[in-house]
Amino acid sequence: MAACAPRSRLVVAHRSRGANVASMRFSFASSIRSAPPPDRHVEFLRELQQQLDDVLRPQVENADSVALLDFPDFSNVGDSAIWLGALATLRRLGAPSPCHTCDARSYDRATLARRLGKGVILLNGGGNFGDLWPRHQLFRERVVADFPDNPIVVMPQSLHYVDPEAAERAGAVFRAHSQLTLLLRDRESLHEATRLFGGITRLAPDTAFGLTALRRSRAPTHDILWLKRADQEDRWTAFDVSRLGHASADWAGDESTRLVRTHNALVRATQRPIAAHAARQALMWVHPRLAQERIDRGVALLSRARVIVTDRLHGHILCLLLGIPHVVLDNSYGKLSRFIGTWSDSSTLVCIASTLEEAHDLARTRLSDDA
Repeated sequence: MAACAPRSRLVVAHRSRGANVASMRFSFASSIRSAPPPDRHVEFLRELQQQLDDVLRPQVENADSVALLDFPDFSNVGDSAIWLGALATLRRLGAPSPCHTCDARSYDRATLARRLGKGVILLNGGGNFGDLWPRHQLFRERVVADFPDNPIVVMPQSLHYVDPEAAERAGAVFRAHSQLTLLLRDRESLHEATRLFGGITRLAPDTAFGLTALRRSRAPTHDILWLKRADQEDRWTAFDVSRLGHASADWAGDESTRLVRTHNALVRATQRPIAAHAARQALMWVHPRLAQERIDRGVALLSRARVIVTDRLHGHILCLLLGIPHVVLDNSYGKLSRFIGTWSDSSTLVCIASTLEEAHDLARTRLSDDA
């Protein structure tokens, strides 16, 4: 499959925008004249953000306290965008600032219970719902089992199970919780979660869209950059991008910055009773700053090129936020095509390719179009 915008339908527009358009149609100065048309891409991003807000608002608007768990304690830029987008959304909705944040290693049930009271637990979104990334899924199940009386929201996730027994184990935990809401970020995940778990499931955009539009941090120095993953979701392992004469990189790899070292030291300190309380307090200060450092690294990487080719979902999402034209290849189980088909296939910035050669040709075409 190959597709390149413009396209005729806007899949994110689930409600009429007629009133908004009418309100912008005329401006009044010395005479009445037609206003310039709204920037369609800006409108597109605003609609996604509004839909995220609309889904999350009922979950947090009356909360006395909120905790945000499963901080991405690894270098993948996309997960940091998810985390910061969740924080930005909470601020925009006027929800309480998180009273507690942690990752799986620094989690302590007693600490969370003391700080949270009867508040709402938010479990960070992403693409680790299922059995490809078991550490995060097992942590999610542990928290749900530990807090049967608190409202819990699993933030927007892509769902993928290989082992039916793993899905059934999760289902037993989730179905036992009476106040659990699962947010899914594509239609296929929504349908599968409803089938497996029942309960309350909702469709919602990725929380990275809670961020405002971003700007390039540098002028491009390459025509095309391939942002290419190399893990269990990779389906293009054998392909050598350099034979096409293109630059390639991945963003799953931190430099040993001061924040990275501080974070790791504090996590280790949470395992020592005498230091645990102070370390958990300090981690709440470090988490948003480390996430921002990682996003800045990802923005700098994407800014290097005029056109991006990627099989990373947040390569696609950050390109949308940055306004960078890009070509998308799918991951191992269709996560990108499912997400784009649900939310973003109306964008003129994205083209979808089904082969590496097709991706190369589409990227060259985008270069010519934007020259």
